[in-house]
Amino acid sequence: MNLADTATRAGATLSHAQDRAKDFGLSAGEKLDEARKGTADALENAAFSVRTNGRDGAQAIENMSEKAAGKLDFAAEYVRSHDVGGVLGNLRQVIGRNPTGFFILAAGIGFLAGSAFRRTNSKERA
Repeated sequence: MNLADTATRAGATLSHAQDRAKDFGLSAGEKLDEARKGTADALENAAFSVRTNGRDGAQAIENMSEKAAGKLDFAAEYVRSHDVGGVLGNLRQVIGRNPTGFFILAAGIGFLAGSAFRRTNSKERA
Protein backbone atom coordinates (compact mmCIF):
# COMPACT_ATOMS: atom_id res chain seq x y z
CA MET A 1 0.00 0.00 0.00
CA ASN A 2 1.44 3.35 -0.97
CA LEU A 3 1.08 6.78 0.54
CA ALA A 4 -1.54 7.93 -2.00
CA ASP A 5 -3.85 5.00 -1.14
CA THR A 6 -3.43 5.68 2.56
CA ALA A 7 -4.25 9.36 2.08
CA THR A 8 -7.31 8.49 -0.02
CA ARG A 9 -8.60 6.07 2.62
CA ALA A 10 -7.94 8.56 5.39
CA GLY A 11 -9.81 11.24 3.45
CA ALA A 12 -12.77 8.93 2.88
CA THR A 13 -12.84 7.96 6.55
CA LEU A 14 -12.68 11.60 7.60
CA SER A 15 -15.47 12.52 5.20
CA HIS A 16 -17.63 9.70 6.55
CA ALA A 17 -16.95 10.82 10.14
CA GLN A 18 -17.86 14.41 9.26
CA ASP A 19 -21.14 13.27 7.69
CA ARG A 20 -22.00 11.21 10.77
CA ALA A 21 -21.15 14.11 13.08
CA LYS A 22 -23.34 16.43 11.00
CA ASP A 23 -26.22 13.95 11.12
CA PHE A 24 -25.79 13.58 14.86
CA GLY A 25 -25.79 17.35 15.31
CA LEU A 26 -28.97 17.75 13.27
CA SER A 27 -30.68 14.95 15.16
CA ALA A 28 -29.65 16.41 18.51
CA GLY A 29 -30.88 19.84 17.45
CA GLU A 30 -34.26 18.41 16.45
CA LYS A 31 -34.59 16.59 19.78
CA LEU A 32 -33.69 19.75 21.69
CA ASP A 33 -36.26 21.74 19.74
CA GLU A 34 -38.92 19.12 20.53
CA ALA A 35 -37.99 19.26 24.21
CA ARG A 36 -38.04 23.07 24.14
CA LYS A 37 -41.53 23.10 22.65
CA GLY A 38 -42.72 20.50 25.17
CA THR A 39 -41.31 22.57 28.02
CA ALA A 40 -43.04 25.71 26.75
CA ASP A 41 -46.34 23.83 26.48
CA ALA A 42 -45.94 22.47 30.01
CA LEU A 43 -45.23 25.97 31.35
CA GLU A 44 -48.33 27.35 29.63
CA ASN A 45 -50.43 24.52 31.07
CA ALA A 46 -49.02 25.25 34.53
CA ALA A 47 -49.89 28.94 34.11
CA PHE A 48 -53.45 28.02 33.12
CA SER A 49 -53.72 25.68 36.11
CA VAL A 50 -52.42 28.34 38.52
CA ARG A 51 -54.89 30.88 37.15
CA THR A 52 -57.81 28.45 37.36
CA ASN A 53 -57.03 27.30 40.89
CA GLY A 54 -56.25 30.84 42.07
CA ARG A 55 -59.69 32.12 41.06
CA ASP A 56 -61.32 29.56 43.34
CA GLY A 57 -59.68 31.08 46.43
CA ALA A 58 -59.59 34.43 48.11
CA GLN A 59 -58.53 37.67 46.43
CA ALA A 60 -54.98 37.56 47.82
CA ILE A 61 -54.45 34.06 46.48
CA GLU A 62 -55.89 35.12 43.13
CA ASN A 63 -53.41 38.02 42.93
CA MET A 64 -50.49 35.75 43.78
CA SER A 65 -51.65 33.12 41.33
CA GLU A 66 -52.00 35.72 38.58
CA LYS A 67 -48.43 36.91 39.17
CA ALA A 68 -47.16 33.33 39.16
CA ALA A 69 -49.13 32.54 36.02
CA GLY A 70 -47.72 35.64 34.33
CA LYS A 71 -44.19 34.52 35.15
CA LEU A 72 -44.93 31.04 33.83
CA ASP A 73 -46.32 32.54 30.62
CA PHE A 74 -43.18 34.67 30.27
CA ALA A 75 -40.99 31.61 30.83
CA ALA A 76 -42.98 29.65 28.25
CA GLU A 77 -42.59 32.42 25.67
CA TYR A 78 -38.87 32.71 26.43
CA VAL A 79 -38.33 28.97 26.00
CA ARG A 80 -40.42 28.91 22.82
CA SER A 81 -38.57 31.83 21.20
CA HIS A 82 -34.97 30.76 21.97
CA ASP A 83 -33.84 27.89 19.78
CA VAL A 84 -30.63 25.88 19.92
CA GLY A 85 -28.95 27.94 17.20
CA GLY A 86 -29.57 31.16 19.11
CA VAL A 87 -28.22 29.67 22.33
CA LEU A 88 -25.07 28.45 20.56
CA GLY A 89 -24.62 31.87 18.93
CA ASN A 90 -24.91 33.58 22.30
CA LEU A 91 -22.48 31.10 23.82
CA ARG A 92 -19.94 31.84 21.07
CA GLN A 93 -20.25 35.56 21.80
CA VAL A 94 -19.73 35.04 25.53
CA ILE A 95 -16.70 32.83 24.92
CA GLY A 96 -15.30 35.35 22.41
CA ARG A 97 -15.64 38.21 24.86
CA ASN A 98 -14.33 36.28 27.88
CA PRO A 99 -11.98 33.52 26.67
CA THR A 100 -9.91 33.44 29.86
CA GLY A 101 -12.95 33.17 32.11
CA PHE A 102 -14.43 30.47 29.93
CA PHE A 103 -11.15 28.54 29.97
CA ILE A 104 -11.03 28.72 33.77
CA LEU A 105 -14.66 27.59 33.98
CA ALA A 106 -14.03 24.69 31.58
CA ALA A 107 -10.93 23.65 33.53
CA GLY A 108 -12.91 23.74 36.80
CA ILE A 109 -15.71 21.64 35.34
CA GLY A 110 -13.15 19.20 33.96
CA PHE A 111 -11.43 18.98 37.33
CA LEU A 112 -14.72 18.28 39.12
CA ALA A 113 -15.76 15.70 36.53
CA GLY A 114 -12.36 13.99 36.77
CA SER A 115 -12.53 13.93 40.55
CA ALA A 116 -16.01 12.43 40.49
CA PHE A 117 -14.94 9.85 37.91
CA ARG A 118 -11.85 8.92 39.96
CA ARG A 119 -13.95 8.56 43.14
CA THR A 120 -16.47 6.37 41.33
CA ASN A 121 -13.71 4.13 39.98
CA SER A 122 -11.97 3.87 43.36
CA LYS A 123 -15.26 2.87 45.06
CA GLU A 124 -15.87 0.18 42.42
CA ARG A 125 -12.40 -1.27 42.98
CA ALA A 126 -12.80 -1.37 46.77
